[in-house]
Amino acid sequence: MEMKGYQKAVISDLTHYLELLNETQNYMTAFEQFWREKSAPGLGLYRNVIAGVPNLCIKVPTGGGKTFIACNAIRPVFDALPVTKTKAVVWLVPSEAILTQTAKALKDTSHPYRQKIDVDFGGRVEVYTKQELLNGQNFNPTAVTEQLSIMVLSYDSFRTSRKDGRKAFQENSNLAEFPKVLGKPDSPIEGADETALFQIINQLNPLVIVDESHHARSDLSREMLANFNPCFVLDLTATPRKDSNIISHVDAVQLKTEHMVKLPVIVYNRDSQAEVILDAIDLRNKLEELAAAEYAVSKKYIRPIVLFQAEPKGKEEATTFEKIREKLIAYDIPAEQIAIRTADVNELKNTELMSADCPIRYIITVNALSEGWDCPFAYILASIANKTSQVQVEQILGRILRLPHTTQHRQSSLNMSYVLTSSNDFNETVKGIIQGLNDAGFSDKDYRVSEPPTPKAPDPVQITIDNGCSKKETPLESPEEDVSGVDWTLVNEEYQRRREAEKSPETTPKADSMLSEAESAGQAYNAAIQQSGNDPYLQKTPWEVREQMPTFAVKSEFREDIERLVIPQFFAVIPNTLFTDGSHVLLDEAQLSEGFTLKNKDCDIDFAAADDGIVKVDIENKENGLPRVFKMSSPEQQYFKEYFNSLPPESRVRQCKEIMLRQLNKLNGVDAAELKAYIERIVGNMSKDQLAAMEKAPLGYAKKIKDKVQALLEQHCRENFSDWLSTERIVCLPYYRLPDAIHPAAHTDIYAKSLYQAEDGDMNKLEQKLIMELTALPNVRWWHRNISRQGFCINGYINHYPDILILTEKGKIIFAETKGEHLKNDDSREKIDLGAMWSGHAGNQYRYFMVFEKDADLPKGAVSMSKFVEIVAAL
Repeated sequence: MEMKGYQKAVISDLTHYLELLNETQNYMTAFEQFWREKSAPGLGLYRNVIAGVPNLCIKVPTGGGKTFIACNAIRPVFDALPVTKTKAVVWLVPSEAILTQTAKALKDTSHPYRQKIDVDFGGRVEVYTKQELLNGQNFNPTAVTEQLSIMVLSYDSFRTSRKDGRKAFQENSNLAEFPKVLGKPDSPIEGADETALFQIINQLNPLVIVDESHHARSDLSREMLANFNPCFVLDLTATPRKDSNIISHVDAVQLKTEHMVKLPVIVYNRDSQAEVILDAIDLRNKLEELAAAEYAVSKKYIRPIVLFQAEPKGKEEATTFEKIREKLIAYDIPAEQIAIRTADVNELKNTELMSADCPIRYIITVNALSEGWDCPFAYILASIANKTSQVQVEQILGRILRLPHTTQHRQSSLNMSYVLTSSNDFNETVKGIIQGLNDAGFSDKDYRVSEPPTPKAPDPVQITIDNGCSKKETPLESPEEDVSGVDWTLVNEEYQRRREAEKSPETTPKADSMLSEAESAGQAYNAAIQQSGNDPYLQKTPWEVREQMPTFAVKSEFREDIERLVIPQFFAVIPNTLFTDGSHVLLDEAQLSEGFTLKNKDCDIDFAAADDGIVKVDIENKENGLPRVFKMSSPEQQYFKEYFNSLPPESRVRQCKEIMLRQLNKLNGVDAAELKAYIERIVGNMSKDQLAAMEKAPLGYAKKIKDKVQALLEQHCRENFSDWLSTERIVCLPYYRLPDAIHPAAHTDIYAKSLYQAEDGDMNKLEQKLIMELTALPNVRWWHRNISRQGFCINGYINHYPDILILTEKGKIIFAETKGEHLKNDDSREKIDLGAMWSGHAGNQYRYFMVFEKDADLPKGAVSMSKFVEIVAAL
């Protein structure tokens, strides 16, 4: 099961934050820096929910695959934490239904969720339920040290006010070995025995994944989270609370692009419940015809289902649903096609709705499907509540949004979902639909009303005189009505009228006109969500982030310039084969690692300066944003050292090699088996004294080996790049277009001749000085401050974002990278070499310069600022 594009983007966001966390050693600073790089600094205010613990939230709408995202997030989090960290995960869910589903999927080694986790952790994975933990079933100190332990638990089981959760606080002889190994708890839980399950989990300092985290924001829930003593908290929800630290947003456009959801939601308002019921039946039948036509081509089976949302009245609920079923059967619907699902009646139990053998096409419910139920075949939500009632479709609207087979269907009507209501106050109904979309993680952009509601004359009334001349309103007739509030007399009449109309060939079936309206609305929706112009950065940015980003358009006098300008970048050539016609793909660093091997590479490493990675961090000079897990004085780190020292010498050496392999196995482009053999070679050549030193500082030795391997890999990529460029396996082709607008986190508009209405204001004094010089040159048409990680990149063996782009009146394109005097180093030399290769292959129109303020001791190929200004003036 491969991740969708937006899911990869989510994991990329999380991974980048974790990189910033390791660089800054401060979870608040890392969060602020992350959103500043994204040009949305307003989103970078970190809320410290649990002191000392990074707490991030991923916002994913219904149907976006939150569970699969969580499975993919576990390894990046543990990779970022100290290698000695015990790999324990608490996976919290809000209900028994979701708990059962999640535990079943994660325990099933054939399920894609578990398969992903097994790949990431080498199959050393154990998944526990609460009862298995209480019983100590495969749960002991040795097991948790050597594996990834996932504990699937419900919120309620550990909220301290719940009596049925007290077992987690009580003495437990099944877990008696843990306190002997872990020692006294650093964060004792009030009222919990030292052998209690809750206290043991607390001492394992787990990663806590909170599914549907909007349910876990009460004071009791916060207390529960704090009592778990987490090393990291990752929330997943469609509706984050205000205090959530959202690190990644997923929106409707991304899900629609990946064919995950049926959008837009087409809303029909009808004059009567009779029309709602019969339109739902006719529309479903028409959709099934389209599904059959689709199956003939794609072989993908779809059986559209209607969810009838009824309105129960007190204890007569069962009577309500049975009466609806009886009436539907009377309208030629076979009984086996109808199921009831309420709080008390569950006719869907053990039913596989996705099976082609399943006959169910209609489900009668109230709100029992509001959580933990998903069937992509659910297409229509029909509310048959009384017209005078507030229609609360929002609670189950999300159940009709998943797209079958995550595939865009040829029949566009099968790519949308449908809501039918009958309400005297349609505006309130629409508000409910918008709320339902919001609850599912979508917005008011994601629905369309198929036609405006038509005003209807009030029902006729009869006025009678009552002794005292008072007026009283009563119906002219008493229709056949049951407790559901449905006037079945009107339904019968409408049913007979439609069946008569079907006999007339001139009559257009109502369902056909409904789908025609829906298709028009769907086309308008698709056109609206694609409006982002020539702005590739904006195209891949969710709407909620876009709204926080400043936007500055290109100046009108320069628009034609950027429309004509296509800047070359490096492409890898894919040769012709029996299976491919040959093509070009944008070059990335990963491609250049092709052919890298550690076999026969030298392993001469100076370990003299290797420092022990398990040291006490001096936190006195740190801000309070230092994660607790990074404090090496924590009990877990002490436990690791005690555990390590208790091993016999040969076991300590083996443990050191495993530690180093885990630390180094994060390197992309390096084969794990070769890495293991390389470590074996290094350790095998060590003297007795060197082995003893390694045992004291395994993390320090791992860092030295990592630096060596990275240096070898980087050298290999540079050599490949140079060779491939010479043999034209890499070519430089026009590709990058400047966007219509830019989105700098900080901006300035004080300098003349800027390309955009405002430019990136994150400039140092040297850049500011250079720009002032450029504005004084008559041959400079415009300049632009290239935004790192957003703008143009020279994509070679490193990704290099030059600081400033200049266009001269003669049409020369000049890139300048400014450097302070203290940066005359290897990084600068690499960029000079790459820039020279790029300009040499891009064409005579293009130039690249590295600019230092002074001309003393310049690296080869660099120029001083005064010389650079002379060159630009001449071009």
